[in-house]
Amino acid sequence: MSDQPSVSAPAAIDENQLIAERREKLRALRSLQAQGGGVCFPNDFKPLHQAADLHALHGPSPAEALDAAPVKASVAGRMMLKRV
Repeated sequence: MSDQPSVSAPAAIDENQLIAERREKLRALRSLQAQGGGVCFPNDFKPLHQAADLHALHGPSPAEALDAAPVKASVAGRMMLKRV
């Protein structure tokens, strides 16, 4: 056996840290909810646009045209990665 840690050990530590952060945030949200602060995960967001429609409408536009006339949109989605 080797005394060196396996390559997957840092990934497991990072995943465990993310899970711990999420649990702490949920605990804080539930604490606020218990004090009358509303629902932990409200589902009242109403998107005004669909990503496929925006892509079809503005996809062919060059970046310069979009920079000159920015498009404001409201779409629903899920954050898949936390970037720090």
